[in-house]
Amino acid sequence: MKIRAFIPNLFTLGNLICGSYVVLDVARNGHANAIVFLLFVAGFLDLLDGAVARALKVSGEMGKQLDSLADVVSFGLAPSVIIFSMLESELPFEWQWVKHLAFINVACAAWRLAKFNISTDQTNDFTGMPSPANGLFWGSIALVMWSISGHEHDSFVSISLNVILVMLVLTSYLMISNIKMFSFKFKPGGFKANRIPFIYIGLIIFLLISVLATGQPFLLAVPVALMLYMAMSFVYHFTTKH
Repeated sequence: MKIRAFIPNLFTLGNLICGSYVVLDVARNGHANAIVFLLFVAGFLDLLDGAVARALKVSGEMGKQLDSLADVVSFGLAPSVIIFSMLESELPFEWQWVKHLAFINVACAAWRLAKFNISTDQTNDFTGMPSPANGLFWGSIALVMWSISGHEHDSFVSISLNVILVMLVLTSYLMISNIKMFSFKFKPGGFKANRIPFIYIGLIIFLLISVLATGQPFLLAVPVALMLYMAMSFVYHFTTKH
């Protein structure tokens, strides 16, 4: 293999290593801490590997498969371990078995990635939620809870058990669903053809200004933005011709 062709794979392997460290740390300590930030690094590397491959004109099947293997760890297994630790801390003893439902998330992420690899109709929009959005959502939730706790004992702030379970079901379902979720590959036709992405960008700008103006933790904007993406994708799916 030429060195040039291997360069994008280095970014993909970096994604995998970041996700692996998050899994190791949360599993070992039973809670999240600042190392969960590596999921955001993994997300950035996931963007870079494809961009670098296209720039070097070395895109191929090897990179595609390696990317999915890395994503299932960083954006499937790591979120499942985070969810597991959240449920473990919230469930009473007699309901501890429920925490094992966390691994539905990684199963759905793996299904989503395999489905994407054989898909031929996701050039403009996504069918189902991309696994990186799942990983960044749960990573941001973990970081927000840890940040609000004041870093005391590196523990999670208590979060409603019902909220965790609902978001587990929702994010897992969205990854394997046939819901069309908008991307930022803008179509010809200006605002009318791309109104949902444009409206979303405007709302995100408003959200960021609001967070800064009210002195709320900046990280809080990330899960809110991702939940808004999920909600607006439902609107997009049912109001746009595909």
